[in-house]
Amino acid sequence: MIAGCIDKMRRDSCGGCERRDACAELFPFLFKGRERTAPRAAPAVSAARPFFSFLGEVAKAFEARAAERKAPARTSPFRAEVEKRLEPLLASGEVGIERLARDLGCSRQTLYRRLKAEGITYEQLLDGLRRRLALRFMREGLAVKDAAYRLGFSDPAAFSRAFKRWTGSSPSGHRTRH
Repeated sequence: MIAGCIDKMRRDSCGGCERRDACAELFPFLFKGRERTAPRAAPAVSAARPFFSFLGEVAKAFEARAAERKAPARTSPFRAEVEKRLEPLLASGEVGIERLARDLGCSRQTLYRRLKAEGITYEQLLDGLRRRLALRFMREGLAVKDAAYRLGFSDPAAFSRAFKRWTGSSPSGHRTRH
């Protein structure tokens, strides 16, 4: 019943349904920009109606997840500088935190502490940068072998494993689909 109602709401074909207003209260993200059939007070959600309370919480979680996906990731100036300095080091294979800290003019511990203050580790930053660059390289049609070495992987097989971990598909498979 609920899955069918959600499907009808997405197609906007539940205009005459008697449950339309109740559904609009439970799944407001599916009704954004649409008028309900009649203004109605929100149904009381209480312990006597735990199922509707549960559905409301599920709807809020879905809405929050959708908002997270739409929100652009904000990169701090420090993080942008770290990534800018790290990108040319990838091809040389010298991606250690000590080398990067030296290039930034700070100690390894200071770099670690500043990244931690932004809620990210050096390994996460490196992995995220490699992922973004790999996706860009595949969009541009760069050969898998060339992309692997530009990103500092020891061989194309290691790059392919990492790419599959990031996207769920192989680099060549991703390229053909996109």
